[in-house]
Amino acid sequence: KKHYNNDYCEYNNSMANNFQKKQYIINNIDSAIKKGNIKVYYQPVVNTVNGKLCGLEALARWDDEEYGFLSPADFIQTLEEYHQISKLDLHIVERVCMNLAYTKEHGLKQLPVSLNFSRLDFSTQNLVEDVDYYLKKYDIDKNLVHIEVTESTLSESDERLKETFNKFRKNGYDLWLDDFGAGYSGLNVLKEYDFDMMKIDMKFLRDFNGNEKARKILKNVITMAKEIGMCTLTEGVETEEAYQFLKENGCEKIQGYLFGRPMPDNEFYEKLKSGLYELDL
Repeated sequence: KKHYNNDYCEYNNSMANNFQKKQYIINNIDSAIKKGNIKVYYQPVVNTVNGKLCGLEALARWDDEEYGFLSPADFIQTLEEYHQISKLDLHIVERVCMNLAYTKEHGLKQLPVSLNFSRLDFSTQNLVEDVDYYLKKYDIDKNLVHIEVTESTLSESDERLKETFNKFRKNGYDLWLDDFGAGYSGLNVLKEYDFDMMKIDMKFLRDFNGNEKARKILKNVITMAKEIGMCTLTEGVETEEAYQFLKENGCEKIQGYLFGRPMPDNEFYEKLKSGLYELDL
């Protein structure tokens, strides 16, 4: 009474279970990496013009003995909260490098892979040196690895982040802006940072059918990106109509369930060996 600014929440079983899961994730991240429970999944990236496979996005999946498949939303957010996310991200870097070395060894075509990094990786790690280390260890060409950072992690005043980006660029890596349009800072960060690729968030394609406003916005985002020297990739493409619209309006690359869901690395390479994919190389 009379304390209107105070909020109260009754502790319940759901909150207890969530806390226990968080503690489990933090306590088991090292053993999960060691046991191979943290796996790389690949989602195809397609050349919009010809519909051929031109790249992959690497995604982390945790297949646990106790919980089964943990949601990425659960373990990524928890690892960030407890500043343990670099363990996961660098493990994925190494697994991707091992896979690229495998394709070279077996005479398979090598596809470029985009890697996702947390903002904390840039602020707490010698990230450029760490990524360089794994590429040199497995003799991987830098053209085969793209560095992704989400729009929501960027701010106009983060000089350390800008310094790390510049170092990546000087070392020969492509920088990709992920989830453009998902947050509120998009236009501001475009004038502060230089990126090679803009990944347009899948939210732009929700309710796409019959929504003329969505089409106009998406068309102008693609045009704007070109005018400031960026290529575009649209995520979440699920319909032929969306594919054709993006193709007609100059979006260079696309990914989404229309072309393939994320799949385990061994499954992808078996499909690659069988000739299932037509490659744009």
